[in-house]
Amino acid sequence: MAIYGDFADHTFPDVVKVLQRHTGTLFLQSALGGRSAELHLHRGELRALFMDGFPVREALRVQDVLRQLMNGATGTYEFEAMAPHELTAHFSLPLTQVLRSLVQDAHIDESQLPHESTRFVTVPDAEAHVPSLPVTLQGAWRSVAPLLSRGGSAAELAQAAFISLDEARLMLFRLRAAGMVTPYRAAGVVSSSGQATAQFESQVVTAAEPEKAGPVRRFLNALRRLTGGA
Repeated sequence: MAIYGDFADHTFPDVVKVLQRHTGTLFLQSALGGRSAELHLHRGELRALFMDGFPVREALRVQDVLRQLMNGATGTYEFEAMAPHELTAHFSLPLTQVLRSLVQDAHIDESQLPHESTRFVTVPDAEAHVPSLPVTLQGAWRSVAPLLSRGGSAAELAQAAFISLDEARLMLFRLRAAGMVTPYRAAGVVSSSGQATAQFESQVVTAAEPEKAGPVRRFLNALRRLTGGA
């Protein structure tokens, strides 16, 4: 299975959510200021991370790269399914939980924030994830969960919670990155996380294949073997 897409259409946390039951490599072409990234994933766990073909092993650097990807990954991405033994294993990090812990500290670019009229609704299992949220985001969630359970936009959230529109947009971005809410779909409200995953995966599978992804991937794999990173 190969999945292709563009971060102009999907956020990094959304892509991670879709891939949480899959095993393989996620290659991001020019994701961070022209630098490429490669993530080795096994059923929701991050096993290895490479930047421009070189391994990133230090915990703080791994967190920093993930924070930057969550803040504003750009360019195209490609996921290629692989067997677990084909992956590089430097560590075993629960990726969704790591992103959830980083979301409060991420410096989000204004261009990444949702439109004030975009409506969001809570995902079915949201309450189960509340304990893993940063404390400040837990408090925010408690105050807005009743509204978002029915569906609401940043404009409505700002009015109901007596906060600025920008604060409401930022809150919705963080809640979405933490996997607590999802936007309404064009055909109506997404009623389950499984349905959301199916719709999203259907979109990215049919996206156009990046022409240069194959050669770049082969070059980086060769470079990693040469430098002893594999």
